[in-house]
Amino acid sequence: MSSQAEPSRSQLNVPSINLPSLKLIPVKQSEESSKHLGHGQWLELDEIEYIVPHTNEKKGWEVCRRKKRSKPTSDAVDAVDLHAIIRSAASPPTLVLVVQYRPPINCYCVEFPSGLIDPDETVEQAALRELREETGYTGIVKSISDAVCYEPGITDSKTKVVTVEIIESSPPGKDEVQELDDDEWSLHVIKVPLNNLFSTLTELKARNPSTLSIDSRLYAYALGLHTASTLLSIGQ
Repeated sequence: MSSQAEPSRSQLNVPSINLPSLKLIPVKQSEESSKHLGHGQWLELDEIEYIVPHTNEKKGWEVCRRKKRSKPTSDAVDAVDLHAIIRSAASPPTLVLVVQYRPPINCYCVEFPSGLIDPDETVEQAALRELREETGYTGIVKSISDAVCYEPGITDSKTKVVTVEIIESSPPGKDEVQELDDDEWSLHVIKVPLNNLFSTLTELKARNPSTLSIDSRLYAYALGLHTASTLLSIGQ
């Protein structure tokens, strides 16, 4: 299966954007001054040192890294996030999400399907594998984003967002077969309409105030759709 390029701005009849001018001054980091503070089975904690451009002052910063990954570059990624959408002539588009218990926040979380990229695996291959393992679905990759960061104040981890169109091969009502790891014992799949996603997530949270949280990436996606359907439609 091959990914398809996103349509150009001219094809979408989108007007050109007057982008702000960014004065991005290069910042030097000293690898020799990096300190290893500790590690666990999967993560390690380092202290890096960088130089403030306008003062030449040296500053330290703690960063959490994944242990099993290649040396990071500006576009290196170690994970994929999946926007998996079921399209059907009989019903509106439906978004496939997962709910699982997350120990650091001690509650369940509604999230996009996601996972780490295995060694020698492409982003596309990782996306389709994770989709199959976590949800039981297969699909077609429609687009792959640029590399984006998770929490840049804490970690150097990056991901690519992969949009996948779901192919439903099972009869209605039949559960898809997941292939879960041992630490994914709590993971289960939910399907929600793409329309009014923000309201759906808000209601889910309201009904489970102490046991459920909404992942920030999913929340931002839903809020973006909500904003586009309200504020951006005013006056049109």
